[in-house]
Amino acid sequence: MLKNWTVITQAVKNGADGIMARERYLLSTQHPNHKHTELIIPIIGNKNTSLRIAIAGEKFKLQQKINNKKGGRPLSSFGMEYCLTLPKIHRPTPQQWRAIIADCCMCLAYTLKLNPNELIQYKSQIRAVLHQQPQIGRTGSGDHVHLIIGKVINNKVLKELQQKKVTSLIKQAFNTAVLKHVGLDHREYKTYELSRGKRLETWKYQHQKAEESICIQKNIIKLQNQTNKWLTAFELSNFKNKNRQFNRLIKTFDLLSTYSLSPEQQRQIDSMKAIINKI
Repeated sequence: MLKNWTVITQAVKNGADGIMARERYLLSTQHPNHKHTELIIPIIGNKNTSLRIAIAGEKFKLQQKINNKKGGRPLSSFGMEYCLTLPKIHRPTPQQWRAIIADCCMCLAYTLKLNPNELIQYKSQIRAVLHQQPQIGRTGSGDHVHLIIGKVINNKVLKELQQKKVTSLIKQAFNTAVLKHVGLDHREYKTYELSRGKRLETWKYQHQKAEESICIQKNIIKLQNQTNKWLTAFELSNFKNKNRQFNRLIKTFDLLSTYSLSPEQQRQIDSMKAIINKI
């Protein structure tokens, strides 16, 4: 048996840029992490939902700056992301996933003790995207939903969203909702990899992050080379090559914007943007 179905939690960092980067990432069919993904299906919200999360965070950040004359740490994370995963060979329909996510979100709202007005804003800041994965083979992820919930509701931060007790609550709600809407009981599930348990999930996550970091660095180096070629074309007044390199730069910038970047990686990219904008 399994203790719970898999739920991975992470704060969406880098403010509004981070929220919109996750939006692009979740829908990107070209991202290296999605090379095995069969289908990407939005099930709750759209791009405007992510935009609302970003705007609510920016408004709070501005108000925080106005009210806090002594300084203090500004809000850097505007949302929480939960990845809810089922094992392979189990494929709920998008409608079933929507019902599962709705139950989880309402359970969370009840725990947060939101008033009617807060509940309306809370519901307007829920974004969920389903990734359907290959169902054959023993390794690899099964179908999963990326769920993003805005942290700023009615000009206050829902700090509870980052607490372990909320992650535990979502796991329990996920277990119950899957049983209710799909008929799958985690307590009766058997898997080839059951004996590896949490350590396998941790290893897979760390391996994925390591691969992602390598991919980011390769694209930053690629961006540096493209910038140098663009500058050379500019100096030589080679407008054809200049336009070609500029189009390549745009594509690489767009690809990097779908990743969650470290401060140093973001600094490198911003420095190259500054060079291009000066000319």
